[in-house]
Formats: sequence, C-alpha cells, structure tokens
Amino acid sequence: MLKKLKWLLHPISILIGAQICWGLLMFVWIRWYILRSQEINTFIEKFPVAATNSGQWVILSQGCILMGFILIALYMIFVSQRRLSRITKMQDAILSNVTHELKTPLASIRLYAETMLLRNVTEDERKKFLTRTLKETERLQKLIDTVLISARLESDKSALIHSKVNLSELLNTCFNRVKDRFSELRTFEFQNLSADMENAFFIWGNPYHLTMLFDNLLDNAVKYTEKGGMIQAGVLLKKDFIQVFIKDNGVGIEKNHLKKIFKKFYRIERNLKVKIQGSGLGLFVCLSIVKEHHGKIFAVSDGLNKGCTFYVELQRLSSHS
Repeated sequence: MLKKLKWLLHPISILIGAQICWGLLMFVWIRWYILRSQEINTFIEKFPVAATNSGQWVILSQGCILMGFILIALYMIFVSQRRLSRITKMQDAILSNVTHELKTPLASIRLYAETMLLRNVTEDERKKFLTRTLKETERLQKLIDTVLISARLESDKSALIHSKVNLSELLNTCFNRVKDRFSELRTFEFQNLSADMENAFFIWGNPYHLTMLFDNLLDNAVKYTEKGGMIQAGVLLKKDFIQVFIKDNGVGIEKNHLKKIFKKFYRIERNLKVKIQGSGLGLFVCLSIVKEHHGKIFAVSDGLNKGCTFYVELQRLSSHS
C-alpha cells in the first residue's frame, strides 16, 4: 500500500498539489472579496484618496501580484531542489566510479605481490610484475592527485607557485609519455616547431599543474578513441597568447554537451560497446587549472563519431620577461 502511494511524495506531485492549493485559495479569496466588496469600499472611503471606478480593485490587484510572487518563489524553490537532487545522485554515481577505480589498481598490485611471494618466479617475471605494479601505483597516484587538487584549487588558489615554463617542451614531454604507453594501439602525431621558435612559447605558470592539465586531456583523447585512431597535439603562437590543441578522431561530443563537460562530476551517458570509467573530475580540474593561469579552455566537435579537439589558451610571456 505504501509503495503505491509513494508517488505522492515525488517533488513533481508536491509541486502540482501546491499549485492546486494556491489556485483554490485564490478562488476562495476573490469570491470572498466580491461578496464583501461593499464593506471594503466603505472602508476605503474613510481615507483621503480621490474615489475612482477602479479604486475597489486596488486591494484585489495587490493581492494578485503578491500571490504571483509567491508562486514564482515556489517554482524557483522546486527547481533548486530538483537540481540539488540531481547533483546528489550524480555525486553518488561518481563516488561509486572513484571507488571502483581505486579498487582496480589495488587489486592488481596485491595480485602481483602475492604471486611473487607464493611462487618462485624467474628474474624476467619478477621485473615484469614489478613494472606492472609500478604502473598501477602511478595510476593510483594520479587519481588521488586529481581528487586532492580538485579540492585544493577550490579552497586555496593562492598556494600555487608559478615559474617560467616552456609550454611547448612541457606538452611534448606529456605527449611522448602517453605515446610510449599507447603507441601500439593508437597513432600519434605532434606538430613540430622550428628551433628558432621555441623561445616564443614561454608562459608564467605552475609546471606540476600544467602537466596534470595536459595529461588529463591526452588521457581523455586516448580513452575516447578506439584502437587504430589518431591523437594529434601541438602549440600555436597567437598575437598575445599561446594556443595548445589536442585532437582525436574518436567518439566525439554532442554540441549541447560541449560546455557542460567542464562541470564538476558531469559525465555524458553514452551507449558505447565498452563502458568507460571515470571520476567526473578530470575536465573540471583542467578548467580550474586554466582559470588559475587566467586562460581559456574549450572543446570543439562536429558531433558523435566525428572526433573532438580541446583548445587551451594561455597568456605568453613577452620577449623582455
């Protein structure tokens, strides 16, 4: 019985019920006013106000306006609560994903450690297990860093230490690191710069956070590009800023999601063959890092299965700096 009546507690049902109640109240109030209009007019005539044909509607009009404000406020509260409910559900889902991502590398590390303890492994096998264990710990460390930096950038942005950074060199290092890991599964192409141009790509920034920015964007490009796909990256010199681009020919993004993907915990639900896990914090951290460097980040895509390009624009140092 309780399950059948559960729909009565749904926010939409409550909103509809509240609107009906307000409507009935307005009807009763207006009817009462019409029945007592003569008494109200007598009361108004006691005040030194010139009598008009519309004077008897003054109180009614004011009441209707106030009631309209109440209805608008009620609707805004409803929208706010619905949004809060969606955010809570989204955070629960992301927490589940983060927990899963934490468990996966931990399970692998434990498996390799137990194997080396319980079996007499050869030297080659031992090196192989230790290499995989190291990769899993790096993966675990990266996830932890993402969560910590997400919180730090929101609470204390003044703690960042900036220095002179060669953006082209830093991006190239990040690109080569990802290329070494996935070169057998993807094609990688970096836009090379002439030697005399490299000095023009300096910015004032935090190397550690900028590395995380490019690592996240490159990992996303790999993650959402199928085997055999291409990942491209490069640095372009503009008039007053430096533009970094990271391009893939993967699953793409619908245009209505292009701005939303940078929101905290936001993930696009796709019907992919393989479900891609994620914390929902990667692009939010990217946006936070770019904002801290007073830059811009945006994505461009022609739609599903048409790839995506992420652009990062940062203020470049003058030649005299």
